[in-house]
Amino acid sequence: MQNDNQFSLDMWSWVSPGKNIQIWKNIIVDRGSRYTVVVWKIWWKDDIKPFIKQLIKDPYFRKATHNSYSYRYKDTNGLIVEWKNDDGEQGAGMCILRELKRVEFLWGIVIVTRYFWGVQLHADRFKNVIEATKQVMEILKKNPN
Repeated sequence: MQNDNQFSLDMWSWVSPGKNIQIWKNIIVDRGSRYTVVVWKIWWKDDIKPFIKQLIKDPYFRKATHNSYSYRYKDTNGLIVEWKNDDGEQGAGMCILRELKRVEFLWGIVIVTRYFWGVQLHADRFKNVIEATKQVMEILKKNPN
């Protein structure tokens, strides 16, 4: 039986193992709310939607309160394509996107997952989304592999 705090190993079987996906579980915990960050390297734009659908099938992410995300890549004309999704946490996707733009992050998707624990965080929830994204961007900057 799988614990709700564990990731399903077979969930990732269709994603190339290793450096393509990285997960930082509970990177921030604030008054009970827990934040996890997932970064996945985008190889083809057509892989984004199936990846998100597969991620949400995993029990850990399916039971989360919000799975907000943003991604950036260059199209065949060299134009930067970017998108965000709040997943009910209005404004969270834009917080992630701003951080990705600030560090000129390309060819990846960043998902910030939040588990709500009953205490309203108000504006601090956005501060936490930004801080979780910043922390991961700093880690990736120091360890690009």
